[in-house]
Parts: sequence; C-alpha cells; structure tokens
Amino acid sequence: MHVFNSLMPVFLLIALGKGLTRTSFFTPDLARNINRLTYWVALPALLIDKISNASFSSSDVSRISLLLILSTLLSIGVAYVVARFMRIERKALGAFIQGSARANNAFVGLPVILYAMSGMRPGLEAVATVALAPAIIFYNIVSITVLLAHGDRKQIHFADTAKIYARQLFTNPLIIACVIGLTLNATGLLPPQIVQRSLTALGNMALGLALLSIGSSLSFAGIRNGLKRSFAAASIQVFVQPLIGLALALLWNLPAIDRQILLIYLACPAAVASYVLADIFNSDRELAGHIIVVSTLLSAISLTLVIALGS
Repeated sequence: MHVFNSLMPVFLLIALGKGLTRTSFFTPDLARNINRLTYWVALPALLIDKISNASFSSSDVSRISLLLILSTLLSIGVAYVVARFMRIERKALGAFIQGSARANNAFVGLPVILYAMSGMRPGLEAVATVALAPAIIFYNIVSITVLLAHGDRKQIHFADTAKIYARQLFTNPLIIACVIGLTLNATGLLPPQIVQRSLTALGNMALGLALLSIGSSLSFAGIRNGLKRSFAAASIQVFVQPLIGLALALLWNLPAIDRQILLIYLACPAAVASYVLADIFNSDRELAGHIIVVSTLLSAISLTLVIALGS
C-alpha cells in the first residue's frame, strides 16, 4: 500500500497532463508555457525554499551526489558498449547515450522522494534536494560533451564550445537556485518573510506542475520507429543504472535511507531536457523523444521495485 500511495499520485498527474493535452484542454502554447513556468519559476522557488531553511549533513549530501555521478558515468560506459553492438550511427549516438544516462531527477525524482520518504528522517528533503545540485551541473556538462562529440561537425563550431558550456551552466535556473539556496543557508541571511512565503507558495505548486508538464510533453507519434533502440536506452536508464548504483552504495556502505534516495534518482526516466539538447546539437531528436516516452513507462516498474525493496 505504501508503494501504491507513493507512486500513484506521480503517474496519475503525468497521465492527467497527457489527457488534458489529448482533449485540447492544454493547447500546445499553454502546455509549453506551463513547462516554462515550472522550469524557470516554480522548481527554482522550491529549491531555494527547501535548501535555504534546512539543516543537513554535508557528508550525507556529498556521498549521494558522488555516487549519483559515478553511477551515471558507468551507465554511459554501458550505453557505449550497447550502441556499438547495435551499430547505432553517429547522428543517433549522442541522443542514445544521453538518453541512457540523464535522469529526470528534478521533475520526477523529487516528487517521488517527497511522497515516498517524507518524515523518515529530519532534513531528508534538504539532503535529497541539495544532492541534486552537483548532478544537475554534471548532467549538463556530460550531455553537451556527448552531443558535441557525436553531432554534425559541420554545424557545430568548436571555437564556440566554451560559450555553449557557459550558457548551459550559467543560465540553468535549477543550478542558480541551488547556489542561491546554499548561499542563504550558509550565511543565515534569509529573505524577508513576504519573500519566503512567496517562495513556499510557488514551491508547493512545483511538483504538481512538473508532473503535468511531463505528461503534456509525452508523444507516442512514430514510437514504433526505432523501438528497439529506444527500449535499449530506456532499459539502461531505469534498470541498469539503479543496479550500478546499488552495487556502489553497498560497496560504500551507504545508509539505507540515503541509498533509497540515490536509487530513486537513478530509477527515474530520461530527462525532457535531453530532447531539447538533441535538437540544439542536431542529434536524433525523434530517438531522444521516444527514449523519454519509453523510459517514463518503464520507470513505473523500476520505481515500484526501488520503493518496495526499500520499505
């Protein structure tokens, strides 16, 4: 029952987002603007609110972040081996690799953790939130690197590579929000109460908006094309990656609660941002979109297993 109550709100809201789009209640413009509102306003407000007010152990945060990054790196290695075996061509390789490794932690992982693990330990929400900051930076760097390495060299000017990295990192609202939250937490200089309450109100709607946004962006059009590839990448993302993380967590002797936070993040579907970046870098955006859809469906299984085994 705990697993059901933890995951059903997440997937019901994703299904609702899809249903509202299919019935045209969400027009394409409205769905796009809700996604922008979530990414640029609501989720950053949630991160600032949670991080700035919380007490947490830096050692707990650093362990989870390190293992999250290591697990992702190893899953990238697995993805390259699988891609070579499947003889995936250059243009599709970047989309395949990042789709196999870049998890949707902020939009899916945080809601699942807050629904499934709320109240288990003081400061748990803060640990889970702060641990995302290094991972978000890493995801952006590795995605750009992979897509640059396998993109269309005629259209990508490598003299502008530094600008591309800087723009993706320094304009990412989630990274900026984590930095602001950590700065406020470290200095103790909290914003005025009216600002804090506004951040809390915005943060309270972030998780619901994030899940609706995912549902509204899912497209099953043409998904049969290249299903073998999208299924392989999605399986690495939601099944292989958590297994790698579990092995590392056991070797590291990570506490059970921290281990479950790690595994929930690793069992999440591919990030919606992977489609956006694949499009920017002229990779196979159709494959990127299909990986997101397939991994979202498969994550219902992977997240159920992680929560059930951790209960």
